[in-house]
Amino acid sequence: MPVIFRKEGTDGALLAVWKITEPEEELISRLRLTDSMERRLSMITHPVRRREWIASRLLIQELNGATAEIVHAEDGRPTLASMDLHVSITHTRGYAGVLLSPKGPIGIDIEYPSERLVKLSDRFVNDFEAAQMNGINKQTGCALIWCSKEAVFKALDQPGLLFKEEVEVEGLSGMPEGMLKARVKRDNFETKLDLNYIVSPDYYLVWSW
Repeated sequence: MPVIFRKEGTDGALLAVWKITEPEEELISRLRLTDSMERRLSMITHPVRRREWIASRLLIQELNGATAEIVHAEDGRPTLASMDLHVSITHTRGYAGVLLSPKGPIGIDIEYPSERLVKLSDRFVNDFEAAQMNGINKQTGCALIWCSKEAVFKALDQPGLLFKEEVEVEGLSGMPEGMLKARVKRDNFETKLDLNYIVSPDYYLVWSW
């Protein structure tokens, strides 16, 4: 199993990224499926999405040694059925990432390098963030902002969060890895989250634990 990145955080948090190279048959042969997991997988028909789904669950299984069946807590956040762990899952072209922690909130997002997010940046990059991108690669800056806001959205129980107007990312630089900060402010809710990031030639990764 090609785990290309693994990191342990405080309080027992675990993070890993896997490059998906195996065919579906090999992946499924290694995953301990429950009946409900089989039903969920049967509803996914696209071959790439099936491999991503299987790979993410197999990565959870490899990280904690338990069945990777996901249930949702009362507040809507995903947890593992086999133990009291928060879980956040992400995948992009050929990669899957998983973040596990006994404490919340947590969130993770991974994206592959492309100009797609630059073209869409007017929808999620605000003026404060745009000013920080002076002197750094715009594709990298837009990707880190997007991944940060996706990770924040996954971490917080805030439906309908407006990425451009209600989330502000600070700390962008040209460094290949480091820390960012996100501020969330909307009606009757305000908070701050610390974010970690990694920029590689093959993906952008941001997480909060």
